[in-house]
Amino acid sequence: MLSRTLERINNAMAVLAGLLLLFITFSISYSITTRAFGIQSPVWTVQFNEYSLLWMTFLGSAWVLGRRKHVAMDVITGQLKPRTRRIAGIVHGFMGIFVCGVLLWYSAMITLNLFQRGVTDVQAVDIPKHLIIIVIPFGFLLLILQFLRNLVAAFKETSENGSTPTQKPWKENPESSDLNRETKRGRNI
Repeated sequence: MLSRTLERINNAMAVLAGLLLLFITFSISYSITTRAFGIQSPVWTVQFNEYSLLWMTFLGSAWVLGRRKHVAMDVITGQLKPRTRRIAGIVHGFMGIFVCGVLLWYSAMITLNLFQRGVTDVQAVDIPKHLIIIVIPFGFLLLILQFLRNLVAAFKETSENGSTPTQKPWKENPESSDLNRETKRGRNI
């Protein structure tokens, strides 16, 4: 139940991140088009695109982690035995929870401090700074929950099915990877 709820939240945040990407695309296109016709572009475009990049990153990160589409160094883990790979995945989960926990706490303290002091981001449109960066602790909270979810899944996996937490679901056999095929053909990549 909690896993499905987290999945729904992550999906909603990913959709929101996608909408922000569309906003960035269209607002920059509009700004370029208006300048091409000699019309002054809106002054808020750059400011809100900056905010959108920040929000897009933190709203979509847990969704990406949940699908294991994040940047990963599988050159080493791909060479490990399944049991060792599973242990590496568990260690990765604990490290992720710890790092995101520290960053959650720190970013929450900064956000609270900015709220208490009433700091405003003075640009084309004045916006309270805490409203801009509130997404950072929220994003790290979602990442912690996703790391916990991945960790629970890693502990539940059995050695019978050969699946490991760091193994990609579509790659059942490391021998069938493109890199191994190219190397076996004698090509240097």
